[in-house]
Amino acid sequence: MKRKPAFNTDTFCLLHAEAHDLGLAEGKAECILETLSDYGKIPLGIQEQILGQKSFPQLKRWFLLARQVRTIEEFMNRM
Repeated sequence: MKRKPAFNTDTFCLLHAEAHDLGLAEGKAECILETLSDYGKIPLGIQEQILGQKSFPQLKRWFLLARQVRTIEEFMNRM
């Protein structure tokens, strides 16, 4: 008796793409936090907001902003 696969190919591709996008988002969030850490201690709420963001375009905007500001407070005011 032949077993039916748990996922069909389309489902697997969709899950793979979603996992890939989440990985990219997580990596971009880590880059933002690393950049901001040069300016001092990052408030926990901001860390959670950045790490919880799954929109890659939003994370990209925040990363560009993190590279432009001079303080964490300036980043928070402009995000």
